[in-house]
Amino acid sequence: MELKVEANAEIKNNKLVQYLFKKEERVHKLIISLLILSLIAGIETTLLLYSADQKGMNVLNGMSISEIGVMSFAINTIVMGALGLLVTFIIQIIIVCLLFLFSKERSVNIKGICQAVINAGICIVVGSGVNAIIALLVKSKETTFTSLSLLVHDKTSILHTFMAEFELFYIVSLILFSYSLEKLALIKRKKALIITIFIALISLVFHMLTVASGTYLK
Repeated sequence: MELKVEANAEIKNNKLVQYLFKKEERVHKLIISLLILSLIAGIETTLLLYSADQKGMNVLNGMSISEIGVMSFAINTIVMGALGLLVTFIIQIIIVCLLFLFSKERSVNIKGICQAVINAGICIVVGSGVNAIIALLVKSKETTFTSLSLLVHDKTSILHTFMAEFELFYIVSLILFSYSLEKLALIKRKKALIITIFIALISLVFHMLTVASGTYLK
């Protein structure tokens, strides 16, 4: 019993935990957080594409950075990455709201859902940053170094794309997302898990389709 009390006290005193699970009442702060995370993701996209281009990976539709222009390349990739994550955030929020509405239990806690999405987004952005730094430091023609895709030699195979979904930071983000839905959006644990699994499956299908069409960097 004493150990449990001590554990709870440590959690309450942890600044990171307090930041992640402190209920935010101001909508504009949530919006700013979403925009900041999206901008960081845009910068990381630029670094990943730059690294891939320097390694001879065809990620710019057959063109090089020198042909596009450094400034144009940076602006376009930052905007592309930022908008990509921002749209993902918005779609995720809408899907969760719709799924919760179908339960018809009570009104949707949109602020809590936004915070849950932000918490998951923090993990994803941190993971992208880690992979971007590694990509700049190593010569391997790879952009994701924290997933099981490293075990697949054929980078163009469907198996490689599928294994890329088993990425350390993404898995942690799903766990944090589910827990945040429960604690911040006040969604029951079972439903939070179901929603999280549904979101993960949608992400997998989208990823597979976009990679197959050649519009997504693996």
